[in-house]
Amino acid sequence: MTEHISQDRMGELIDSGAAKPMLQGMEVGPTFYQDRWWYIPTEAADDADYEPADAEMSERFAGLQRRADAIERVQAELDGRG
Repeated sequence: MTEHISQDRMGELIDSGAAKPMLQGMEVGPTFYQDRWWYIPTEAADDADYEPADAEMSERFAGLQRRADAIERVQAELDGRG
């Protein structure tokens, strides 16, 4: 059985702090929740549910998250926030 999370529910999870989107401020995108990455496939309908990422995609998302975090740290320093 494939697990899914609706976009509305994922939004609630993000708002509550239970889930963390890869890029803050993005309405829809790769999101980390319950120790795994969730995403909406690019070919899916606009209102499609989130699906859990497989191991290969999860590793890609984790690498992109590390890069996004590094960029945020540099930006925070440049802005005097860090």
